[in-house]
Amino acid sequence: MSRIDDTIQAKKEKRQSLENMGVTIHPYFYNKTHSVAEALASDGKSVKTAGRIMSIRAHGQVVFLDLQDTTGKIQVLLHAKNLGEKFAQLTFIDAGDFLGVEGEVAPTRTGEITITASDFEFHGKALRPLPSAWNASDDKEVRFRKRYLDLLVNPQTKKILDARWLILREVRRFLQDEYNFIEVETPILQPLYGGTNATPFTTHMNALDTDFYLRLAPELYLKRLVVGGYERIFEIARNFRNEGIDQTHQPEFTMIEWYHAYADYDVMMNTAEALIKHLVQKLNGSTMLQVYDQEVDLGGKWERITMVEALAKYADIQFEEMSDEQIQTKMRQNNIELIGEYTRGKAMFSLFDKLVTGHLIAPTWVRDYPRDVSPLAKKHRHNDKLAERFECYIGGKELADGWSEITDSIDQRNIFAGEQKRMRAGDAEAHPMDEDYLEAMEYGMPPLGGIGMGIDRLVMFLTNTWSIKEVIAFPTLRPIRPVSQENGQAQKSTEPAVKSAPASKPKAEATAGLPPRSQAEALLDEYIKSEALRHHCQMVARAMEAYAQELGEDSELWYQAGLLHDLDWEMFPDEHPNKAVTEILTDYPSVLIEAIKAHAPGRTGKNPETLIERYLFACDELSGLMHAISLMRPNGFVDMEAKSVKKKLKDKSFAANVSRDDINEGLDLIGKTADEHIGFLISVFKN
Repeated sequence: MSRIDDTIQAKKEKRQSLENMGVTIHPYFYNKTHSVAEALASDGKSVKTAGRIMSIRAHGQVVFLDLQDTTGKIQVLLHAKNLGEKFAQLTFIDAGDFLGVEGEVAPTRTGEITITASDFEFHGKALRPLPSAWNASDDKEVRFRKRYLDLLVNPQTKKILDARWLILREVRRFLQDEYNFIEVETPILQPLYGGTNATPFTTHMNALDTDFYLRLAPELYLKRLVVGGYERIFEIARNFRNEGIDQTHQPEFTMIEWYHAYADYDVMMNTAEALIKHLVQKLNGSTMLQVYDQEVDLGGKWERITMVEALAKYADIQFEEMSDEQIQTKMRQNNIELIGEYTRGKAMFSLFDKLVTGHLIAPTWVRDYPRDVSPLAKKHRHNDKLAERFECYIGGKELADGWSEITDSIDQRNIFAGEQKRMRAGDAEAHPMDEDYLEAMEYGMPPLGGIGMGIDRLVMFLTNTWSIKEVIAFPTLRPIRPVSQENGQAQKSTEPAVKSAPASKPKAEATAGLPPRSQAEALLDEYIKSEALRHHCQMVARAMEAYAQELGEDSELWYQAGLLHDLDWEMFPDEHPNKAVTEILTDYPSVLIEAIKAHAPGRTGKNPETLIERYLFACDELSGLMHAISLMRPNGFVDMEAKSVKKKLKDKSFAANVSRDDINEGLDLIGKTADEHIGFLISVFKN
């Protein structure tokens, strides 16, 4: 048996011993009169509390243990002279078990507040041991998958989630008590997605034999309630967007939207600013907040600046004075590509998003957005090309998005018609035509202001925690076993599944027209002269080939995808990988082209979805780091261990050009721990 199997068996035997002594292993009730926090404040008094045993220290006839509940941790002293025959039960009790204790509270000689137990009651046996230590950097994958353990042994995790629950409570209280808003509910399953520009999840409802979309945003249903007579409403909504995962985005997330009749975007900014200041005060007791390594005072009046002004101030771009040709040149210089057709408005927003947002550390309202990227916002009262839309930026991150709402059904229909044109031009995120919503608008809608704010991002900002997975109790992760170990096919499930991209294409379709390996090697010789870059491409190719063999995929296709993924990097660094996929690899199958595009989503807009795309992304950056490590070792990859790679992974000064975020994202994409992925690559490269 494995060590863990031995441990579980030993705990089962202890459980049996307790049962033989007449102990009820899982009782129904305990009259807990004090929390641990209350017990800590009850010096000289008798208390009755309960919790999980976090550690045990036995000294003959005396046992000390640390008892923890949701409010804190306290030491308990159990002495044989006070407990009589019952003391023998402690032989079979371990850390992780649950215990109720009664006794008097007093400090020990060392000053530690302690309950001296006069009685105790067993409340539940743990069959697995608690982690003795928890290295957050090494075990992030395990922490997110086993959040219950993370919460037990990592106080910072609980502190962040406690802040989240407080924020949710205070958001509700503030809007309801201070501004007389009503909390409402709208459907998650919708016959037509809408409310934002994003890609939806699709699922099938058997009862109606109809496809539905998971909610992108509650906006259009909340506005239907405004038509129905509600003037101040909000919803804290779970939303779903079938898009990429990174440090600030999850496919399942929480946001709040609120709508205020007879208000415009200035009123909405005022309310949102007051709300955020209230939350900071509740969390910190002041308006000072740590944002990254800077202290920011949220107490004053926040700057309000137009997007045109922001481009001029932070990027030295005089947008309104530039021709389309000058704008497109500026975009090429900054590796910015638009999805679908070109418009000046889309170009303005893209330049702002790439070049300005990182400078907006202090709280800033950016207002007056291009109308063609704001399909639900009201036309600006002074400029037909702009919309009365705003976003809040703090710490370089967008925190809230809102606007003066369109209330003219004819105007809204024209905007939706423009979105259909974008959709036909290839923009998968264009807003659909929603006839039902338009019909509701035709019954009349008052002047209206609206705003959306991500709760997850709000918690990130207020706790200075710049990873979205840290602020969600159970973030979305790839299943540990995405494919069957027996046949390489997706495992069947009896549960209705949300439709998503296929794991991989059938081999015949994937490899149709794949040129011979010799052609790929010739292309490598032609376009890459750097020996280091050639070696990197060959390493990734070998890794991809090995993974394809393990997964039952086409190893030749995967090998060539790895070999060619950086083909244009040396000669065309500013156009990588777009130059290769549009001009050089034109006779290669689309599955290989898409994989190469997906390994650089920031440049192509293509996120990794299929198996080959996910594994290419996961092998690329990590292979580069491991090669750099091998150059420092006399034996290269021979005798290299995963722990030494993880140590260098944490040292951001080593191979600083290698993206640690991309490496961690790659682990999520393929559903492997760092030890598993690194160990596999070592086994490939050392041979």
